[in-house]
Amino acid sequence: MRYRGAFVLLVLAAAPLAAQSSLSLGVELGYARADFIGKDAAGVTIREGAVAGAYFRVPLTSWLAVQQGLLIASKGGATTVQDTAATPLRFELDLVYLEFPLVFRARIPVLAGTRLVLLGGAAPSYRVGCNVEFSRNGFTLTRSACDQATAASFRSWDFSLIGGVGLGIPIERSELALEARFTHGLRSVSNLGDVKNRALDLVISIPF
Repeated sequence: MRYRGAFVLLVLAAAPLAAQSSLSLGVELGYARADFIGKDAAGVTIREGAVAGAYFRVPLTSWLAVQQGLLIASKGGATTVQDTAATPLRFELDLVYLEFPLVFRARIPVLAGTRLVLLGGAAPSYRVGCNVEFSRNGFTLTRSACDQATAASFRSWDFSLIGGVGLGIPIERSELALEARFTHGLRSVSNLGDVKNRALDLVISIPF
C-alpha cells in the first residue's frame, strides 16, 4: 500500500543520520478515538481506529527535543448537518490520513527515573482513505467513496494542532513512552458547514 511505502522510506532515510548524531528513531502504535467538532456539527458520534507510524527526534537541550513524524491515522465519525432540505442530513465518514506531525517534546523528571512528557505542535495531513454514508430520518440514502459522493464534497487536506502528555520509562540507554495526544483540525472536512476533525490518540512510542 502507498502509505506503508512512505513509512518504510522515512525509516530508511533517517537511519544514516541516527548513526552519525544523537538523533533518535522509533515507531509509534496506538488507538484512535475520533469525532467532529464545529458550529455546524450536531448529534456527533465517535469512530474508533488506529494510528501507526515512525518518527525521528532531534534533541535541542537535555530536556527538550523536536520530533518529526510520519503517521497513518484513522479519523472520522458521524454528525448531522442542516442542508437545503427540510430534515437534517446525517453523514458518517471513515477517514484515513497520512499525517506529518512536527512537535516540541519536553521531558520533566518525576519518580523512579521516569519522565513526564509534554507535547505541542501541529500536523498537516493528506487524506488517503475516505468512505461516506448519507442518511435522513434514520434511512440510508447512499454509501460511496467520498470522491464519488454527489451530496457533498470532502477536502483532501487538513491541518491540526496537537497537544499531549505522557510518561517516559527508561529502558537501558533509551526510553519507552506512553502518550495521550489530542488533535484539533483547523479546516472543515466538508462543504456542508463548519465540521472539523477531532481525535484522542493513545500511543506507545518505541525507540529503535
